[in-house]
Amino acid sequence: MSKSKNLLCVVALALVALSSCGSDKETLLVSDIDDAVAAVAEVLGKTPEFYEINATPTLVNLFAADGKGNAVNFVYENGELDQETSVAPADGKSFPAEGMSFSGKVFARVEKELPESILRAFSIIGDHPNGGVQYRVVLQSDRGGQFAVFVEPTGKILGTDVMSGLGT
Repeated sequence: MSKSKNLLCVVALALVALSSCGSDKETLLVSDIDDAVAAVAEVLGKTPEFYEINATPTLVNLFAADGKGNAVNFVYENGELDQETSVAPADGKSFPAEGMSFSGKVFARVEKELPESILRAFSIIGDHPNGGVQYRVVLQSDRGGQFAVFVEPTGKILGTDVMSGLGT
């Protein structure tokens, strides 16, 4: 993974960690993703492409491609976009928002299978190994370790990936 991609991931995960304070049983704001995408489209004046979108219990982060190799981070919270955004170099594949299709409860099966874990984020990433987007639910154990559960748009569990060094 390149340094710029690592920076993007660190920023996203830091925002996830900061936004995750509160009740262990908070739900992820997956239902806000469509409104967040529409708000970004309005600001940009065009249909955006994204490198990543993630929904936490308190906000939605959107990393929009600017067409110049950068990701522009928008934060959607309490029904509106924050005024400040950040820009960082990015690599990887972007995806159009209209290419996303997932259930609003895409994380429900993961939550049911791992009831003692804390939901941290639902992410949509443009770097699926077979092309297209990849959906994942980030969880944290009560001991602090984090891992990602990859899911289909319906919530069917595909596999996991340990996220070493995070949350410790």
